[in-house]
Amino acid sequence: MAQIALQTELPRRASPGGATVLILALVVLEAIVLAAPQESHAIPAWARKYDADCAMCHYPVVPRLNSFGQQFRRAGYRTPSEFNKDQDLTNVGNFLAARVRAQLAYDNTKGTVERSEFRFPDLSLFYSGALTRNFSAWIHASSNNSTSVDFHGHVQGIYGDSDGFVSVRLGQMHMLQQEGVGGFDRPTGISLPPIQALTLTSTSTLVNGTAQAFHFDLRQKGVEVAYVRGAGRLLFQVSNGLNQTGSGTANLGDIDPQKDYLVAYEHILDEIASGFTLFYYKGTNHGTVTPVLTTGTPTSIGNRFDFSRFGFNLSKIFPVGGSGFFEIQGGYIRSHDNNPSAVVNPGQLTGDVQGNAFYVESQQYVTGYELTFFERYSWIDLNAPRPNSTRKDYTIGVVMPIQARLRTTAEYTYTDNRFSGITGHLALLELQANW
Repeated sequence: MAQIALQTELPRRASPGGATVLILALVVLEAIVLAAPQESHAIPAWARKYDADCAMCHYPVVPRLNSFGQQFRRAGYRTPSEFNKDQDLTNVGNFLAARVRAQLAYDNTKGTVERSEFRFPDLSLFYSGALTRNFSAWIHASSNNSTSVDFHGHVQGIYGDSDGFVSVRLGQMHMLQQEGVGGFDRPTGISLPPIQALTLTSTSTLVNGTAQAFHFDLRQKGVEVAYVRGAGRLLFQVSNGLNQTGSGTANLGDIDPQKDYLVAYEHILDEIASGFTLFYYKGTNHGTVTPVLTTGTPTSIGNRFDFSRFGFNLSKIFPVGGSGFFEIQGGYIRSHDNNPSAVVNPGQLTGDVQGNAFYVESQQYVTGYELTFFERYSWIDLNAPRPNSTRKDYTIGVVMPIQARLRTTAEYTYTDNRFSGITGHLALLELQANW
């Protein structure tokens, strides 16, 4: 279970008045924890294969990876001693894992009806692992609150040895989020930092602005070539990008020839989970695209959007005596959109749009009870053509393992969206099972 994709509940927007629910939930949860310490680790596929605790790959809680887990994933789910060796595929249980997530949510959104509801955001099955000396596969089937089932996956080839190797991945993959280092791994809590999971410029409000619907928590179809040497990894990706509906996974609709490009360097700083990532993403897309014939040659016309995203993510973990660990992480993204003036609405920006976004998060892991507390502040400037175009999110929460295969999380987010004029409270209590 060294790699588990994570679907997130993004903060909704609402009016003041719901924070009391979260405070009560956190108090009750912490009281349960203090009254009854529990075991901390799940026992999914990788733990079964290697007869090891899940802490071999995860910190501070599943599904987030420690440094060994990061290297294990980079190498196509191999340990250093398994490079260039035949794989035993007879025990299917060593390649299969599953996850179920259930939530109780309280949502108080300005201008809407205050409500609480049970949610079922995730039922997932995974098949992944090294298949041959040089090849691995990752397959993920998931279903959420609806009845639809989503399949995605990729094939990975590894060439070299544990000291240095080239990795080639082909298929449907996340760009950086959920597969990276320094805050780009799966979150400790429930939600992702909004700067990684939301659009970052006001261009997305344009009628034909679906090209700027890009964010880093998207899966796309493409190929990745990476070189891994020690703690560092340099990667280059070419992908279809988003089609005119804003999808990166649709089978149809990507009828323009342009591709998107990502180059990144990530480095693991220690044996716990610290690291950093530097990245640059260049994308091209179209708003309304119409296939036409020009002198007998099929082509397409439409409004072309060019955009880029670049920045960094960093996390650093500090031991605190024998009582646990303290972590600080954060990231910054600079956004650039080049908008064709033909699609700009009255009152909207013309030409270039520059967006800025950052987040800062702290985490405290307490040994003994094995609790993890986290606090996050996110700030997004959409660069809208008027003042007060920012969005701010304040998130706090706590994660607690329960027995062998379960974890529970309480999380609360207050959103102050000056761009839309909407504020909100979202409190989530989640139970997650992994096996």
